[in-house]
Amino acid sequence: MSAVVESDEKGRILLPIEMRRKLKSKRFKVTAKGDFLELHPLVGIEELRGKYRGLIHSEWEDLEDKAEEMVPHGAR
Repeated sequence: MSAVVESDEKGRILLPIEMRRKLKSKRFKVTAKGDFLELHPLVGIEELRGKYRGLIHSEWEDLEDKAEEMVPHGAR
């Protein structure tokens, strides 16, 4: 499956609904590979398995906010 998409003034790219439904993810790891980008879907917290299952009781947004508070302002 492929599609031609365009980025907006902030660099955001919208994925077609068919791709979003197939990938079933709202979070992606983006990797630059030469002249192109790779998107890898990330699982949600609720899908963690193994020894970490049940240990995290926060939403992604809350975890991101906490992480931003821990990063020194000069490091951004």
